[in-house]
Amino acid sequence: MLRNELTDGDPGDPPARVAAALAGGDLGIADLTARQLGEFVGKTSSVLYRRYGSLDGFLHEVAQAGFLALAGRLESVADAGGLADVAAAFVDFGLTKPALYYVMFEHRFDWDALRSAGTLSGPMPGLELWGRIISRLEATGSTAPATDARLLYAGLHGLVSLASGGRANLGELATSDYDIAIASARALAERLIPDATSRL
Repeated sequence: MLRNELTDGDPGDPPARVAAALAGGDLGIADLTARQLGEFVGKTSSVLYRRYGSLDGFLHEVAQAGFLALAGRLESVADAGGLADVAAAFVDFGLTKPALYYVMFEHRFDWDALRSAGTLSGPMPGLELWGRIISRLEATGSTAPATDARLLYAGLHGLVSLASGGRANLGELATSDYDIAIASARALAERLIPDATSRL
């Protein structure tokens, strides 16, 4: 179970509060409007625009809070296990926190506008997580760690997507989509890196 990294920071930080609410199911994808989010954090929607530049600017900060939580989860798993455990933890995060995962990995940001506003010049926990995954893959013997990281990410994201839509357990209807996705995440890691079950 994911420890509650999202509430360990400043409880007055609006993006962290929204990320925690999305993770806990108190907010959903339908709530990702300036009006709804402003109301949730006790501000007017105009405050979100003034402070974060746009709704996308605010949601980008929410995503970064999510990446901090995911990084903490994956690091704690990596400390105790191998790449297969990390892969399974990624899929578990996506399936048990679907609204937050959506903001982190599926929301269509206007990247050009965020870049122009300077939003992408600050700390980027998502990119830091990506770098750590590449380093971990290199440490396990990958000769093409960046490529292997992309393949792993694509496969894990695909498993989250399939299981979320009820399509991961094709041919094995007696097994849940969740269980198939977790087992498949482990198998994917083991095929990419033969010693994926050894500790990182």
